[in-house]
Amino acid sequence: MFCCKFFIYLQIMRYKDEQEILALIRNDNPDGVKCLFDLYYKPLCVFAMNFTDSFEESEDIVQELFVRFWEKYRGKVFEGSLRAYLFSSVQHNCIKSLKSKTHSRFPVIPEICAEESSYREEELEIQCQKLYAEIARLPEQCRKVFELIVLEDMRYKEVALSLNLSVNTVKTHFARALKQLRSSIQILLFVLLRNRGVL
Repeated sequence: MFCCKFFIYLQIMRYKDEQEILALIRNDNPDGVKCLFDLYYKPLCVFAMNFTDSFEESEDIVQELFVRFWEKYRGKVFEGSLRAYLFSSVQHNCIKSLKSKTHSRFPVIPEICAEESSYREEELEIQCQKLYAEIARLPEQCRKVFELIVLEDMRYKEVALSLNLSVNTVKTHFARALKQLRSSIQILLFVLLRNRGVL
């Protein structure tokens, strides 16, 4: 059921492709950053959770990346894969943040963001069922918040209004859910990217 909703959601989602987003940014149009944010914010935050212990820190790293990307590339040409650039930048920034906190060396972390072809449909379905079982084991409020943010693609403020909670409480529940789902972050990331048409 969970995976089916994701795949249906994938077909409904319509985002501008990378080239259109880059064209907006190149033309100094702030809508390019909004599209970039809508397409990549949640997947990048989930990806960053592989390296950080705090969802808030993950959000800070991703938000900072968007600001720097806008400042660096508005009015300029970006060449290469936007997705690869964003994910490798988040990974680099997370490791840099961790190094500055602990002053220790970290091994090179393998690429988490796999291509669609690396998952066979049967394997994907099995992984989705495992993810669904883990989501079902979340505390009720965490599960509701997680499902509204991920499945319904609602923003924190919308979830807060829907559940009659503060935005900070929603963020806390979402961060707790992601921590509990840490073992399934890779499949969650993959599904989020597929939903947004990035894979």
